[in-house]
Amino acid sequence: MRKIILLSLIALLASCQDVKETNSSVKNIQLDINIDQELRLSEIADSVEVILLEQTDESDIARVERIIPYKNKYYVMNSIGFSNGRVYIFDKQGNFIQKIDKRGGGVGEYVDLQDIAINPQNDELIFMTQPQGIFKYDLDGNFISKVKGGYGMNVAADSLGNFYKTDRCFEETPYRLLMVNDKDSVPFGRIASDYFVMVNHYSFTNEFACHHGRVYHSYPYSDTIYDVTGGNHIPVFYIDYNGKNLPIDKIFSKDKNMEESGRIKAVYKDCFRTDIFQIADDYLYVGSVDGEKHGVISLYSFKTGRVFSAHRLIDDMFFPDNSFTFRPFRMPIAVEGNSLLWLVNPEWLLQGYEYYKENLSPEKWTEYCKRHPQMIEVCSKLDEESNPVLFKIKIKNF
Repeated sequence: MRKIILLSLIALLASCQDVKETNSSVKNIQLDINIDQELRLSEIADSVEVILLEQTDESDIARVERIIPYKNKYYVMNSIGFSNGRVYIFDKQGNFIQKIDKRGGGVGEYVDLQDIAINPQNDELIFMTQPQGIFKYDLDGNFISKVKGGYGMNVAADSLGNFYKTDRCFEETPYRLLMVNDKDSVPFGRIASDYFVMVNHYSFTNEFACHHGRVYHSYPYSDTIYDVTGGNHIPVFYIDYNGKNLPIDKIFSKDKNMEESGRIKAVYKDCFRTDIFQIADDYLYVGSVDGEKHGVISLYSFKTGRVFSAHRLIDDMFFPDNSFTFRPFRMPIAVEGNSLLWLVNPEWLLQGYEYYKENLSPEKWTEYCKRHPQMIEVCSKLDEESNPVLFKIKIKNF
């Protein structure tokens, strides 16, 4: 425990005088991972729902930055390049409902969209816009108001009516986090000046995770996950990579300039950092990345403490021996209850589908189609330019 607290405080926080700290039991989650690990889909999946996100002229998805399941809908943030941020809304069957695209210079419009969240207290969509800051819309995309606090990177909302954003750190504002509500704007999560470059240089796809109205956060390059609900700053999980944690002090120099030499690659290539995390009802999901851009997904059971990890997923439920290798931006990015939400490239599915269709006998192909009607229906509509396919993987008890 002492090691965890020291790592959290020394590596990230110069001072706790501006943070409300509470004693808590930090769970040390040991991930003994490597890039040779494989996992069969049937080992973790109780069932898999395959959802084709309908593609129309209004719902052509480039790259998904965020997907939020909320009240029988999926809110999908699409972005590639600058000034391309928009949100698509689908029902739970994947039928396209509408697009929210507020790019412009008028009231309630923005230059670019950085992140989205949902305020469960008032059923509001929260947009982190650039350069305007936080905008509130109703769930149909009608503008409500601008929230004080200015521009940031990531955004989240709790069930108490508070909004959270991440921000760049400078000498005059050495805080990574800002909590905003109708009454106040509170900076917290103070960062030591030696690490300004570290947190300013890189941002998660998802620095925040929300679960049952609470908000959790992890700093860039940190291995500690905090409960920040209500402006608290409570460490709850420490990700221990069993000797492969990133040695931050060896990468970032004291003169605050990020070293771009081969030494960084040499130090980083055999280490892992937490790239994304999500909290489900019964497990913690962690997506890790090493210096060579290898991705590893891990599931930690709250009930048993067991861990499943894999760099490569083998599909033994639909197209046996069809495998998928995880990399940044190609890992699951959300949870729904105890289901893992994973947006799959259509090319991967087509590879297995076309191989089976061509190589099975007519009798066996007919039998196969009867066993997997949902997958066959989805794959028969795909081509290489189709929208990603949503895998809703219900994780079995482990």
